[in-house]
Amino acid sequence: MIELSQQTQGGWCVVTIRGRADAQAADEMERALRAAVDQHDRVAADFATVDYISSAGLRAVLQAARAAQERNTEFTVCQLRGPVKKVFEISGLHHLLEIHGELPC
Repeated sequence: MIELSQQTQGGWCVVTIRGRADAQAADEMERALRAAVDQHDRVAADFATVDYISSAGLRAVLQAARAAQERNTEFTVCQLRGPVKKVFEISGLHHLLEIHGELPC
């Protein structure tokens, strides 16, 4: 199960993701991130409370990042922790995405 919320902070739209970013949640997460990208110039995906991410979850993040690039929207992934951070590193996405230890705002 995944919970998504959105707030504006310091000029950034912060999409907070809680729970498991797995195959069941990937489409919902991608829709939320893309909606934020469509509506804002700067989007941060906050993963501080994500305890698991699957390849489908990674794909959702990558698709949102591509949409941001097409719209010239700044997009970053923030606060990766433990095993989720390791998955981003193993997959090589940390070379393709802007990743911050803390929120950029």
